[in-house]
This record gives sequence, C-alpha cells and structure tokens, in this order.
Amino acid sequence: MSLMTQSLLMEAQSLRLEGDIDGSIALLRVVVSQCVDDANREGHHASNELHLKIWQMASYQLALLLLQKSGRSRDVTASEVEADIILSKMGYRSRLSVKAFGYPTCDCTIGKSSYSKKTSVPLLVIDDALPQSIFDALRHSLRPCSRYWTEFYVKTTCNDDEDRHRVFASHNIPLNSTNRLTSMQLIENSSSLIEQIAIIVKHRLSHRFPSIMAATSVEVWSHRRPPDAHHQLHYDMDEIALWKYKQRKLDGHDSDKQNGRGNKRQKIDHCTEDEESEQVEDCTSSVVNRDLCPIVSCVLTVNVPNETKSCEKCNKLGDGAPTLVCNQHLLGNKTNEGWLCYPRLNRLVAFDGSLLHGVLPGIPIPARDTSADEDNHRVTLMLGFWKDVTLTVADDNASKTYTIGPNVPLPASLLDEFKPVVVGESLRSSYMNVSVNHVIDPILISPLWEDFSNEQAVDLDELHIRNSEFKGRFFRKTSDIDKEILGYF
Repeated sequence: MSLMTQSLLMEAQSLRLEGDIDGSIALLRVVVSQCVDDANREGHHASNELHLKIWQMASYQLALLLLQKSGRSRDVTASEVEADIILSKMGYRSRLSVKAFGYPTCDCTIGKSSYSKKTSVPLLVIDDALPQSIFDALRHSLRPCSRYWTEFYVKTTCNDDEDRHRVFASHNIPLNSTNRLTSMQLIENSSSLIEQIAIIVKHRLSHRFPSIMAATSVEVWSHRRPPDAHHQLHYDMDEIALWKYKQRKLDGHDSDKQNGRGNKRQKIDHCTEDEESEQVEDCTSSVVNRDLCPIVSCVLTVNVPNETKSCEKCNKLGDGAPTLVCNQHLLGNKTNEGWLCYPRLNRLVAFDGSLLHGVLPGIPIPARDTSADEDNHRVTLMLGFWKDVTLTVADDNASKTYTIGPNVPLPASLLDEFKPVVVGESLRSSYMNVSVNHVIDPILISPLWEDFSNEQAVDLDELHIRNSEFKGRFFRKTSDIDKEILGYF
C-alpha cells in the first residue's frame, strides 16, 4: 500500500468536507482502483489488513457520495448504477432509496400533499413545540460549555484496543402518573427544566398518542454532532433488558430461572432463587416484543448547523440532514416506506416508540464562514416516555452509584444546569391546549428500501479482502434488520 494512496484518501475526505462532491468522487475512484491492484499484486501479504481498511473506507464513501449526487440531481442514473456495483462488491444487497440519500435541501420544496392521505402517518411533527422562555433555557443548558457536555457526556467516550466509541448513557426522570394535579401544577412543582419539558410534551401529545398518559418516567439524552454526521438506524429500547437478553443468548441459557433479573422501573440487582418467584415478569423473557420500546419517542431540535443561513423560499434557518422514521416496528409490521423530518429550532418529532429511525448522512455543502460565537453543531434532545423500564443503579449492598449508563438518575451536579423556569399565564393559554397547532407534514419516501442486482459482485477472497460491516445500516446484507440490531444471528 503506497503512501500516495493513503494521501489521496485523506485529500478526498478533505474535499468532501469542503463540499466538493465531484472532486472527492474522482479521487475515491483512484483509491479504490489502487487498493484492488495492490491486493492482487501482493496477495496474502502482511499489509492486507491495511488494504482492507482503505478499500472499505474508500468504497463506502464513494458509494454514499454517488447516491447522494444521484438523488439530489434526480437524473444521474449512471452514479446510482456505479454505487450499486460497489456495494455488491462489498457484499450488500439492498440500500435506502436515492430519494432518501439525496433528500431535498428544505422541506418547503415538497408540498403538504407529499404523502397519500390514505397512508396513516405514525408520527407527529410540531414547530414551536416549547414556550420560548423554556426553549431558551434549554438552549442555555446545552450550550457548548455546559456541564452536561464537560462533566457527563465526555465520560461516555470509551477507548479500547481497536475502536474509540461512545457508550450509550441517558437519565431517567419519574413522572407523576396520577390525575390529582393538573399539568400546570405539575410544571410549577417540577424539580428540573427537563421535567417541565417532559410534562409539556406529554400533555401536548396526549391527543395524538393517548397511551402516553400511562408513562411513569421519561428517559432523556442529548447529542451534539457536526453538520454532516449521521445516526445509524436503530430502535429506542430498554438497553439493560436487551443487554441481559444478549448475555443469556451468549451463555446458551433460555430458561427463566436465571439470576441477575431486573424489574421494570426498578433497579438492576442480584436476588436469590426464592426472591425471584416474587419478582415481576422477567424483562428478558419478553425482551423481543413491543414492551422493549418506549410508548412514544421524541426528538427536539435545540441547535442547527449554519443557523444564520436561511432558505431562499421559506426563510427557515439552518442546515442539517433530516431524521428518517421508517414504517417498521420492532419485530412487527413492516411497510417499505419512511418519512423525512428536518431539524428546525424548537421542532419536535414524535413517533411510536417501536419504530426504526435514525439521521441520514449529511450531503456535503460548500464551506462557509461562521462567526466565532456560532455553534455549528446539530444539538438534539431525545425523550422516551416509558410505562416500564429497567434502571441502571447499584446493588443494595454496593457503595457505588452509577452515573453513566442507560436510565441513570439525574445527578445533583446537573440540576444547576437544568433549573426549572418560572412559567406564566401565557403557557396555559398558548401551550397547554390538547389541540396542537404548528403541525408540519413529513416527507414520504416510498419505496424506502431498494434491492439491487448482484451480477457484478466479485469474490472478495480472490482479492484477499474480507467482507465487513459498517454502522450506519443504510446499506444491508439481509432483509431482517431486526436480527442485526438484536444480535441473535
């Protein structure tokens, strides 16, 4: 593997970040060709592992850029065909539609009739979701120097021998599920800004998702990502219950009579065999059904990249790839369609918690100058409303208190960052009506998944390059994405 090949790959990545799609594509083609030539020439050489990594990275980026170009241009079919050949060589057999990869520059380019009225849309998109005073307080709480990022989020980074990644971590806040207090009273009595936001969102969604009123807690977490960053397709799930299920599968145990069982909405601890008989139903026994998911999942946009940039047609501010919500339930009904929901300040996307979703890879755009104080990141707050969920807490006899993990209590150190806001009468009149205003129509993509011919596929063994996986799940080797996510195949 020549140093020039590696340099070309780095240069192609730089061009992509600058928004030069054609220039990046041209260099990536050279890199892919050079990797194949080197592999054929050197055979089973010690540098084979480097061939693999460079070839995979260049092929993946090249296919993605070709599909983004084809989808955005609408008439570049040659790019789509080339991308499918590359994906075939990587072992993939299906992918998202080019209409998804090449999403429109703004949701205003698609009229409100973008989806068929015969289609039942399992999501709701609301602009101006929160009162301005509460939204402003949230933006301040999640500012770049917030302790949420510097003291909590930074601890989620995990380094091992082969990878640097983040472990999933979230906070769990109990909700009053009784009818003895009104929503306004609950807001006024809240101990944190996050609790106030959850109560408002829960109330506003109660008409569209009546089952949300059974929620006993809300799981909250936040992401702060660059403009072109994606989020892999995934389900929101009871992460601890899922982990326990996978561990039992790895250990070869299918019996319910296993230790270390966790109760829903209770702590994870260790109990004796006699105590187990008194426990509620084992989380892991029903882990692969609808109960593994929240009642409703929500994505609230707190900050958008290029916030000072406005659409020439509708004047909406900001850039950013849309959230994709697929009409596919965890181990349930699947329809080959999905909806795109764009990130806008104070926009809430709410959907059935069992639906597959993620953020599409951002289409590169030419670099622009930003002011020194402009936060050019996509910041979102996620909320999952649960009837039952497994908490991450220590054993009864353990002195350790968990601060990182799924559904940990909100620590006192963060309460100062999320102080509750004093609310006025305007909240009652403008935001606490069950009928929701400012509803936005999402953009329908149908068909969402497309199969492509594998006639061009080659035997990777002949190239001495093995197959591998990428984390986005926008390209697939099997029709059953649930198996990949749950990890039982």
